[in-house]
Amino acid sequence: MIVPFLIMLREGIEAALIVGIVASYLVRSGRREWLPALWIGVGLACAVSLAAGAALDVVVGELPQRGQELFEAVIGLIAAAMLTSMVFWMRKAARSIKGELQAGVDAALSGAHQGLALVGLAFLAVVREGLESVFFLLAIFQQSSGWAAALGAGLGVGLAGVIGYAIYALGVKLNLRSFFRWTGILILFVAAGLVANAVRSLHEAGLWNHLQQSVYDLGTVLPADSAPGAILAGFFGYQERATLGEVLAYLAFLVPMLGLFLLGGRREQTVAAPRPDTRRSPRLKLAGIATLLLAFGGVSAFIYAAGSGARRVAQASTSDIAIAITDRTCQPAMLTIPAGKVSFVVSNRGERVLEWEILDGVMVLEERENIAPGQSRRLTTQLHPGEYAITCGLLSAPRGRLIVQASAAQPRPALTLMDMVGPAAEYRAFLSERSAALETALDALEEPEGRGDAQAAAKLRRDAVALLYGLRPATAGDAELETLYGKVRGALTADAPATAYEVRRAAATLRAALAQRTTLPDTMLAGAISLLSPPDGEATSPEEVAAARDIAKLLLPLTARVDPAVAGRVRADLVALPEDAKPGGALRALAEDLAVMRKALALPEAGRKS
Repeated sequence: MIVPFLIMLREGIEAALIVGIVASYLVRSGRREWLPALWIGVGLACAVSLAAGAALDVVVGELPQRGQELFEAVIGLIAAAMLTSMVFWMRKAARSIKGELQAGVDAALSGAHQGLALVGLAFLAVVREGLESVFFLLAIFQQSSGWAAALGAGLGVGLAGVIGYAIYALGVKLNLRSFFRWTGILILFVAAGLVANAVRSLHEAGLWNHLQQSVYDLGTVLPADSAPGAILAGFFGYQERATLGEVLAYLAFLVPMLGLFLLGGRREQTVAAPRPDTRRSPRLKLAGIATLLLAFGGVSAFIYAAGSGARRVAQASTSDIAIAITDRTCQPAMLTIPAGKVSFVVSNRGERVLEWEILDGVMVLEERENIAPGQSRRLTTQLHPGEYAITCGLLSAPRGRLIVQASAAQPRPALTLMDMVGPAAEYRAFLSERSAALETALDALEEPEGRGDAQAAAKLRRDAVALLYGLRPATAGDAELETLYGKVRGALTADAPATAYEVRRAAATLRAALAQRTTLPDTMLAGAISLLSPPDGEATSPEEVAAARDIAKLLLPLTARVDPAVAGRVRADLVALPEDAKPGGALRALAEDLAVMRKALALPEAGRKS
């Protein structure tokens, strides 16, 4: 009971908050007759979520992960844009005299599309999380007996409604200056949370895989599925674990918008609420009746899906792969399966609401969210040969391993540009970390140079050169990058080396150029092969070997998908490398196998142009 209560409270607060603020604004501006338009939008969102979720459950048994995340991202960004424009329009209206305010509201709610903006805003506020909530409730109702789960979900939605009504009542009582100021600030925080959540959804849809370094993890201190976490999530878009991209998106939106709002609000004037003549719209009455009918249909579809889904759960196929997850582990933690269509049944044996993901590097291939304790969710997907990671409980817990093997009869999959996104994103993160470490080493170089300590300066230069080798593969075939790389290396290794300032400036230019490139596997491997194939008479340094080895390990999962035999040879080369690092031994074998790997991972011409 407590789990559906907290999840529906979290999902409901955000929508109730937006609806409550807009409703109080309508009352304060003397447009109470337009409140039904708001409820029509809420009713339509509920009807669409219930009907669409039930239909998907009956037809395919689950909500496609990428479609769900893309839907949430797009709706979230649209809602954030609408909320932001509403906040600044309200602030402008608050500075106007009574007559101008009345005229502005009349203009916004007049014409051929009366109330359409209100309906749309309420619809987006509710439908964004509607489908996900419907699937969560379906899974709970299909696997639970009695009324406890339904009662908990109802109480969660009811409490969210009470919070929304409290916001509405408080807004009605505040003077207009305070109302516009505080509700505007609150809405901007909500909109910032929508933007950050949209970035997360785009990542889970496979469309954004940059800046995935974890900034904080408060899962053990303030879980999102606790009562305080649910309230903070609804009001401010709180996530118990956030990546760098999500934090930057949140701040990049909130800081300038909040600054513009507060600076502009200093000129606000207290205005009296206008009291125009009210009028009723026949169109709103007809729309309200139609919305009630649609909502009834949605509820009926939901009840039917819950009943039919319960029968499907009872008749689970023996071909399903059972996964049991707890807060910190999963069983089995290592799984080997044949490539093709596969169905997992993921059961939560922990004490918290958990999710289960299949990851290709930093890219989420498939996932199931909001798996309640004691409940199971099905995930059906098409997997290509390769090695993947799986999350086991909390995202901070150690990951499991999923090996997908190709069959002899199965044709090798053709690579597309989308397949390169995961490795390219991981390599970009590696280059960023290595570039930052190089700059740190060069910053330290200035101090011994200043005091004339040649020995210490020489050691720091050697350390910097070792870090620089890790960037070289990314420069392969790019004339500009090769030139910039040569300048940094020359400044560090010349008989008359450049000053620390000059080296730092050259390294900063190289880092900026690298940040603007997306390095595909073809370029990575060309650079790695070059590191392992020095000119006659020159030896390969340990740092160069390490850089090539890192690239080989990064691309092994993708190689295993298209050519398991080559992946196996490269693994054997890497195992032999520490024992036989002579130019004619494992190094040569690795260079030759990386050349074969490069050919296996080459995109077709059509893929390069897509």
